[in-house]
Amino acid sequence: MTRTALISDIHGHLFGLKAVLSDIKLNQCERIICLGDLVEGGDYDQEVVCLLSDLNIACVQGNHDRGYAYELDKGVADFLLNLPENIIKENILYTHISPRTHRLLPVNNPIEAWNIFDETDYRLIFVGHVHIPFLFGEHCEEACSAMVHPFQYNKAFQLDNTDRYIISVGAVGYSRDKIKKPRYVIYDDKANTVEFRLVEAALLAGFS
Repeated sequence: MTRTALISDIHGHLFGLKAVLSDIKLNQCERIICLGDLVEGGDYDQEVVCLLSDLNIACVQGNHDRGYAYELDKGVADFLLNLPENIIKENILYTHISPRTHRLLPVNNPIEAWNIFDETDYRLIFVGHVHIPFLFGEHCEEACSAMVHPFQYNKAFQLDNTDRYIISVGAVGYSRDKIKKPRYVIYDDKANTVEFRLVEAALLAGFS
């Protein structure tokens, strides 16, 4: 039984990453998985990659990790180049954009979430890329649509064993909504919950 922290879209923001890692430690997570886009955007790409590598944090490859616009040290570049596109564990998929093989569209609306449920069999799918947290469930009364579940930050959401879910974990590096704070998700497989974490401490650590 494991508490897993899912982080994503760091984009070279070292201070936000350190704040999130501190919050993860306080919440006693045994495992961390990064859903990609380690670099490009902030000032500390090298340091972010080296920190994740030194901590032996499993990462998948984001679109910015294979298409950045400047030169990185060879060791950092090789680390990014060799990241896998997906991690699959016990019917759970961890990926950056989407598990769809022919249309990699952002998972930020219930119709696209429904397309993914229709084309895959995973019970849980954790994604990044859109920089905004979402929680989609397969069970929905509306045709050709997924259910959009509301949630509260820093409070566990109870998952239904009979349902399937797509969880967009938000961004560590910078947001695309009005909440200018780093966010991530904790998945507790024993309690069968997900918790969307909002990290207040980052305001004192240079997050923007």
